[in-house]
Amino acid sequence: MGKRVWRWGVLGLVVLVVVLGWPVSAAAHGVGPTADLQVAQTFAGNDLTIVLRRTSEVPGPLQVEVFAHSPVRKTTLTLTIAGQPDDAVVRLVSPGVQAAVLRVEGPGEHMLELRAGDQRATIPFRVLVDRLATWEIITYGGFAAAGLLIITSLGCAVVRRPGIRALAVPQAVAAVIALVVAATTAGLSKDMPPAVPDGAPPKSSLRGDAADGSAPNGRPYVNLRLRTEPANPQTGKDFDLELNLTDGSTGRPADDLVAHHAALIHTVITSQDGREFRHVHPVRTAPGVLTVRMSVRTPGKHLLYAEFERADSGAQLVRGSFEAAGPRLSPPPAEAEAGGTGGARAAGIGVQVSFEPQRVVAGRPLTIQAAVSADGRPARDLQPWLGMAGHLVIRDAEGNFFGHVHELASMAAQAQRAATRAPLQDETVAREGPTLRFTYTFPAPGRYLVWVQFARAFRIHTVPLTIDVAKGQP
Repeated sequence: MGKRVWRWGVLGLVVLVVVLGWPVSAAAHGVGPTADLQVAQTFAGNDLTIVLRRTSEVPGPLQVEVFAHSPVRKTTLTLTIAGQPDDAVVRLVSPGVQAAVLRVEGPGEHMLELRAGDQRATIPFRVLVDRLATWEIITYGGFAAAGLLIITSLGCAVVRRPGIRALAVPQAVAAVIALVVAATTAGLSKDMPPAVPDGAPPKSSLRGDAADGSAPNGRPYVNLRLRTEPANPQTGKDFDLELNLTDGSTGRPADDLVAHHAALIHTVITSQDGREFRHVHPVRTAPGVLTVRMSVRTPGKHLLYAEFERADSGAQLVRGSFEAAGPRLSPPPAEAEAGGTGGARAAGIGVQVSFEPQRVVAGRPLTIQAAVSADGRPARDLQPWLGMAGHLVIRDAEGNFFGHVHELASMAAQAQRAATRAPLQDETVAREGPTLRFTYTFPAPGRYLVWVQFARAFRIHTVPLTIDVAKGQP
């Protein structure tokens, strides 16, 4: 009997070690809301990034942070979750971060409303609450049951009453079975479906069905219709540019945009001659309708390129144009500081651009390096903007071609963080740089207009370039 008790004791210790040493985190197999939601907004005359911090329990508080980039137009924002009585006020007076706390009552789909004067924006978002996967319940429950059965089996084995002692062996057998089931389930966990968090969209919505005009293999392409208010915008005067997105199959509003590179939609607007450049993020004002209030200083035709991603579908690019009348105006001082190599130097920022190879040939990869300096020293405090350390925007001279790529190192880092479900970096991080690297292959010979964008001290800098691309050898 002594040897039997000793053997069961050893087995019990092994089980306890396994149970206590088993990793608690299920990040490798489970699905959980580990990242904050970042959404760029051009709203109330400001370039903002709205960050909704993760909330792990509901009902509970939801922290919202507003990042304002320079130059800041002083305004008061009122933030509300649709259907909730409480709101929060954020006053924008200088570049930086302002925080507010709202209350969210349950998981699932919600709508964050922003108001400033006569302007209103809505940001759809989901609150997801982690839930254990089936394999986790079986694994942890099996190990816990095995440990409990081993302990009770040992207790029965040392009791002198024959009836109780006889229960030791059946409990030990049950413990071994529970241990085998738990260990087998853990070993097969990588092939088992992850848990769906509470608040996730239903499977029919993810798969797509005929009811919402979508297809099993993705959503149809979107059609864009542009409208300005007033209908004939004048240079130097604010106007509303409205983007109406409709489903290419049904014609109904396309209201299923998801955050893509920290924005619902990325919109680049350039004058036909390329001298005026804007990278803005229109706000959602109605289903399928996004609006940005802006002004232009160049008369004539302006070209618009909009990138976005629909739910359960890939990225899409749509384009359009509008006309402006009036005299050509000089850029305001704040924009002159932020835009162009000369303006960047005037703001204490220098950018040295180099190519590898030096001769740019169509159809061959080109590495573009932008070495950023601040007050004559390498700038190692650049901030992520739209999730990346830098952006490269390309347009051909005629405006028929458009491209947009991200800085290589930060793109790889963010992909790695997303793969491990680690929180993505936001504008509070200031350790990017000093060299931004981009790789791009120009599709055809000709002259291209290129803009390098990055952020430092909550100011977005834009450096324009002109690249002549030679014809490659056949």
